Amino acid sequence: MLNILWNASHLWGYVILYALRSAGVPCRVLKASEIAQDGVSGKVLFVPGGGARAKAAALGAAGMAAVRSFVEKGGHYLGICGGAGLALSSGIGLSPWRRAGMSDRLQHLVSGHVLCSLEQDPLLPPSSGPDGKDGLVPLPVWWPGRFEEPEKGSREYGDVRVLARYRAPGPDLHVADLPLSLLPEEVLAEWRTLYGVSFRPSLLDGSPCMTAGNFGRGEWLLSYSHLETPDSPEAGRCFAHLLKLWGVADAAAAERLSSVSAWNLTDFHNESVWPVRWEEPELLEAWGILKELFELAQELGLLFPRSGWLMGWRSGVPGAQLNGLRAALRVALGQEPSRRRLALWREEASSFAAKFGLFAQGARSWLLARRLADTLADSLPGMLPKALLADQKTLLFGSPMSSGGLCGELQNSLEELLFA
Repeated sequence: MLNILWNASHLWGYVILYALRSAGVPCRVLKASEIAQDGVSGKVLFVPGGGARAKAAALGAAGMAAVRSFVEKGGHYLGICGGAGLALSSGIGLSPWRRAGMSDRLQHLVSGHVLCSLEQDPLLPPSSGPDGKDGLVPLPVWWPGRFEEPEKGSREYGDVRVLARYRAPGPDLHVADLPLSLLPEEVLAEWRTLYGVSFRPSLLDGSPCMTAGNFGRGEWLLSYSHLETPDSPEAGRCFAHLLKLWGVADAAAAERLSSVSAWNLTDFHNESVWPVRWEEPELLEAWGILKELFELAQELGLLFPRSGWLMGWRSGVPGAQLNGLRAALRVALGQEPSRRRLALWREEASSFAAKFGLFAQGARSWLLARRLADTLADSLPGMLPKALLADQKTLLFGSPMSSGGLCGELQNSLEELLFA
């Protein structure tokens, strides 16, 4: 059985559930409080992306000790992005490495595919031959953190194995809301000279993307590439190989997992993984309102399509929170209306509907004000105070690195339906 630590995962939790359900890999979602109280059973603990600090806080000392004990006794830990950061020395401590700090915020705002070099290692599938360019393999990253790589041979380096390194941008790589493919090298060099802006991601200079090692009798793999990304064949091959090797996916499921199709979460008619099963009026009304918000944000140029499950966003727009809420609401509509779920929803429905109405009204106002602020930025700077916009955004969406505010409360209500 594959266990998934759900806390602070949001969108990334739903992406992994989509991949596993598409392939028929059995799994169960766990709260950090369950791990702290009962420990971890089964073969694999999967920790998706999301805030590493929030995950650590939710686990607490007892939960982190339980995860260490699970791996030490022979379990397997797979951490993706935030889940990778959680396992480093400042968190659970499975890996002796640390997370690299970033003084330049732009260096974190990287999304899309990066061409990577892969090592020969039992945890990776056998090479299928050159891919991408110069034998490099395209792997997806979504606003990743960084490993701080110690000097090789040092005590801090330990027995860590680097499985993959970033080498070159893929065709869809973005920095913030700009496609890197539209920025020639000479323009990037000119920006460095004239404006002091380093726009080319420094991770492309051979930084580690994926690492692995042992802890006691167990094994861990930490990846800042989202191997569970739908419609990303090379990532899928790595993911499928690992779950088959660790005994939670049989050969047929691994084959399906290696080629998970694109997830179009707005397509109600052709969705086979989460067809709409639960036509609750409050949920359907919320879906219609949220659909209108997304359309408005697109018309204002604040959101733009990246894939069927992800909308890109202008820098400063709370796109991660909006994407997370949309995924949570869509998956809620696809849940079986069990007796426990219906009972829980009867207690939540009226409060959810009222709160969603307040959120939608505030979000619409904020999106329009943000667009107006962009329009006035040159001619009438300061007409809409940045501090006021920031305060409104915090009330609606929480801080940039986590899901909070009204949006976070709505997401939490929908996520509780997973456990009902």
